[in-house]
Amino acid sequence: MKLKFLLLFTSILCLQCVDPNTQKPPLAPEQTITNTYFSKKITDPYQYMENLSDTTVLNWLAKQNEYTNTVLQKISGRAKLLQKIEANDKLRSETIYDLKTIAPDAYYYLKTSPDHLANILCFKAGITGKEVEIFNSKNYKPNTNHNYIINYFQSSWNGKKIAISFTKNDEEISEIAILDLETQQLHNEIIDHCWPSELGGINWLPNDSGFIYTHIPVIDTKSPDYILNTSAVLYRLGSNPKNIKTLFSKESHPQLGLQAADFPMIHIFSQDQKYIFGRVGGIGFKDYYYAHIDDLDKENVHWIPFFKKKHKVEKFIPVGDDVYFLTAQHASNFRICKTNLQELNFDNPTTIVSEDSTQTLNDFTITNQGLFYTKTKNGVLSSLYQVKNKITKQISLPQAAGNIRLSSISPNYADLWIETESWVTHRNRYRYNHQISTFKEENLTPVIDYKELKDIVIEEIEITSHDGTKVPLSIIYKKGMKKDGKNRMLLNGYGSYNWINAPKLYPYLLYWLGEGGVYAVAHVRGGGEKGAVWHKAGYKDTKANTWKDFIACTEYLIAEKYTSPERFAVWGGSAGGINIGRAVTERPDLYAAVVIRVGLLNTLRSEIAPNGQNNVKEFGTVKKATEFKALLEMDAYQHVQKETAYPAMLLTAGLRDSRVAAWQPAKFAARVQAATTTDNPVLLAVNFTEGHGFDRTGKSKRNELADIISFALWQTDADGFEAR
Repeated sequence: MKLKFLLLFTSILCLQCVDPNTQKPPLAPEQTITNTYFSKKITDPYQYMENLSDTTVLNWLAKQNEYTNTVLQKISGRAKLLQKIEANDKLRSETIYDLKTIAPDAYYYLKTSPDHLANILCFKAGITGKEVEIFNSKNYKPNTNHNYIINYFQSSWNGKKIAISFTKNDEEISEIAILDLETQQLHNEIIDHCWPSELGGINWLPNDSGFIYTHIPVIDTKSPDYILNTSAVLYRLGSNPKNIKTLFSKESHPQLGLQAADFPMIHIFSQDQKYIFGRVGGIGFKDYYYAHIDDLDKENVHWIPFFKKKHKVEKFIPVGDDVYFLTAQHASNFRICKTNLQELNFDNPTTIVSEDSTQTLNDFTITNQGLFYTKTKNGVLSSLYQVKNKITKQISLPQAAGNIRLSSISPNYADLWIETESWVTHRNRYRYNHQISTFKEENLTPVIDYKELKDIVIEEIEITSHDGTKVPLSIIYKKGMKKDGKNRMLLNGYGSYNWINAPKLYPYLLYWLGEGGVYAVAHVRGGGEKGAVWHKAGYKDTKANTWKDFIACTEYLIAEKYTSPERFAVWGGSAGGINIGRAVTERPDLYAAVVIRVGLLNTLRSEIAPNGQNNVKEFGTVKKATEFKALLEMDAYQHVQKETAYPAMLLTAGLRDSRVAAWQPAKFAARVQAATTTDNPVLLAVNFTEGHGFDRTGKSKRNELADIISFALWQTDADGFEAR
């Protein structure tokens, strides 16, 4: 089947590719289908594109991609920009990430290979220890034509074995191999049909005889059962991975009322833990259960109710029989509470840290030196606190931080690390010294100071949205910028899944500022910047607030003369496609350039796509009248109007994307191309060998980044970025 597809794709490119000197490819033919939802008829002229096996559709996608690549390659300035990106990548050629510390002197991490085509699992015995390369992903199944990378790993408690998750060609769905660290050999058994980087990880048993992971019965993205009816299972080392022992699933525990789209997962928090914890994964707050760890040896695990969705628990940490947890119940900005497994009471627990009405409580961890937690104002200014012996104190940070990530080994150890980030600095890692209350820098790779980020001004403000709500807006620019309406602006926004668009040195920001532009982030409703209420205010039937907040931020930036519509570019990706797509379909006059990466743009149909059932929890279902109405309102594709002057657009799609089907941006591109009255390019870049973009090679990421930035610069009239 794969060979047949490759031959078909090759023939399409060879026989029907677009000559660089010819006009743009023809518009997609309309084949209108009418769908009826609750007596409302909805026409869909490009629904046939949802069949990504159809040769006609593949042919059109290939033509679009060829034409798009031709246009982008001919932008003057792109080649020079790509060289700059490559040079900066060499400065960080051994980027380190996914650091895990399982003991004070046991550091495991991934680093990017020098050629950026693979990644390497490494170990250090403490921060000053010698780096040992454990496994290079290029050595996994080297005789295949696939590009494998490591997207997750977990060491056994005794450090003698490590489970490594490999994914190929940016597919995300993985297979697990077990490496014996003493012999440096992989076990013969390979565990497939899993996704530990997303679904619960790998949880080793206390005696290291095996581990628990989440099994996915169907991994074919074309199947209606894709990633449905998953189960948490036990794997014993040396056994046949096909002989699955289910611990927690819809089928094994029907009395718990799990749905097909739920993800059962199990967590083991420490080697001496008496209990295992099972959760019903997915979007939003979860139901949790617990069982005695001895139940793993029984035929059927007896799951005991722990807490319910109504308790709005975001995170918990068991310490003996005590349970500390972060909750939004009766506290939209969250609070930290405690209960006991012997007398569970999530309705009236003991409050350890009260809610702050002006800041959101984001995260916490526990060491033998107390409880540590972070608070953030508007998602962009973070602070750190310690609670010890019922006394709370704020801890001075080594530098101002927009975002703080906490890590520790367990409540039995004193060790505490923080990682800080900002709009203009990469992640810095520090170890806390409890005795003298100071931090020591502990980066495993040098932190680069970019010349483009010298003399940067950061404004963190709030603007008034359509209904009077104050929306946080971050604005980043070079010192000396004049508010004369002539600056190029790149505005980003997301606004879904309670995700906080926290300060981070995004590549888009670095290279946009480097070319003299202004970068901004609209912290719209639907995200988590202002707690649980902020998320619900841009969720299902309130989703319109998301793009209306974005439009309000746009209007503010224009009114205050940071920029003008002729120099205004916007970008977003994935579920952020709803935000960007609806902003531009509602107010196309405000923007000159629009970039949407693998965007969710046809929400009315997303339910039938891979991952669609999981998205229902965030956006709604067409099976309910009120949610259908909300889905229609947030559907950018259905809001494209004929005979409308649309701005220039660059849309991307991945044919192997299991999160946002490639037909979502494809249908939107086809409809805009047919509807627009301008000569502004509407480009569709299709990656036929990759997916959503999480597990891509560095080379692929660099090229896409160069495409996006050069396109936005071209369309906002930047010097040196013209069509040739």
